[in-house]
Amino acid sequence: MYEEYYELKEKPFSLTPDPRFFFLSENHREAFEHLLYGIREREGFILITGEVGTGKTTLCRTLLTRIESQATDTALIFNPLLSEQELLQCILSDFGIRSRATTKKGLLDELNQFLLHQQAVNRHSVLIIDEAQALSLPVLEEIRILSNLETEKEKLLQIILMGQIELAEKLVLPRLRQLNQRISIRYRLRPLRKEEVPRYIQHRLLVAGSPGAIHFSSGALKQIYRYSQGIPRLINLACDRALLAGYADQTREIERRTVSKGLKSLEGRDLTGTVGVLKKRAAMALAAVAIFCLGLATAGFLADSDWFFFKEGSEGAVSASSSTPFASFDKARRTPFYTVQLGAYKSKDEVLEVAQRVKGTGYPLFVNEEVEAGIKGHRIFIGKFQHKGEAEEVAETFKKVKGFPEIRVILTTSLVSQVESP
Repeated sequence: MYEEYYELKEKPFSLTPDPRFFFLSENHREAFEHLLYGIREREGFILITGEVGTGKTTLCRTLLTRIESQATDTALIFNPLLSEQELLQCILSDFGIRSRATTKKGLLDELNQFLLHQQAVNRHSVLIIDEAQALSLPVLEEIRILSNLETEKEKLLQIILMGQIELAEKLVLPRLRQLNQRISIRYRLRPLRKEEVPRYIQHRLLVAGSPGAIHFSSGALKQIYRYSQGIPRLINLACDRALLAGYADQTREIERRTVSKGLKSLEGRDLTGTVGVLKKRAAMALAAVAIFCLGLATAGFLADSDWFFFKEGSEGAVSASSSTPFASFDKARRTPFYTVQLGAYKSKDEVLEVAQRVKGTGYPLFVNEEVEAGIKGHRIFIGKFQHKGEAEEVAETFKKVKGFPEIRVILTTSLVSQVESP
């Protein structure tokens, strides 16, 4: 909404991983060079890790634009929540192979035949798996088996694993030692250094078509770095809100107070009910859900409780029975809010599995234990939103992901209320 005022052709700080905006910091440049070297030399497995928001997916998409050529074919897997057979089906599909196989052996045979043909015509095949920290141990073992597809002289498939730092920790498990030993190139993406942040901001403004009319003061830059600690995604969030605040004040001079005003809106303070603000809040909701595709966390349950409340950063779950609500949830039970129902499950084990998948979003996670038709079940809810539109954006995102059977937006004070929208 502020693009015209700032004379921009597009939003400069969008959260989408657009390769045109890729900024080559010293660290990102080295990561990119490691990837290109590994692919050129056919080094087998390559591992790229980094914290949430450091630019792994953008690096991945930038790599694709560089290596896609007449001599290279790529398969890119963005959804890691797959079974072994689903993974093989996705790989074949992304390589453009119309598979007829219905078994794992049949799928492997088809992939092997394709790779042998590629090798015979001197074409290179590269498999890239993003968010690989979310892969299950059986699927990671299946990926190791894929590396056995080779001739006497070389590997038929180059495999790149990209994920959060938990991926490196997972690979040291005894069960995965064979896979870990086959990784020949490892690199960790790190946040931008303080002196790189101004160049990063200027780079994105230029790509977005800025004629140079926007100026961030030194105080504003310090405030942005203090908030983001050099993580590109957080820099984007802070700068986007700062530009929105500057637009509201009709100024192209982004000062420290302008950034502070924008950061308050990120924290849910000083927000109005305008359509423009609602769109921004929805964007923030989608950014948090994106973490669902960028990281999985562990979750725990305390037995014999009707309610479970998960807090970001906690080692487990905080719980209380429905008859004795705990203080931190007391206000939520009295004040109406929107939440998203992900599904109904028969056992706590099923709920635990879902919690392990979604806790990394940073949203509070609620579970309601109830008895229906004599059968005990569990309904799981995610998020506590002031605006229905924000909750609907989150619901639409989860509808695109397998494993959530009954996604609904609900207005509630106690997670026991009428469904607002199907």
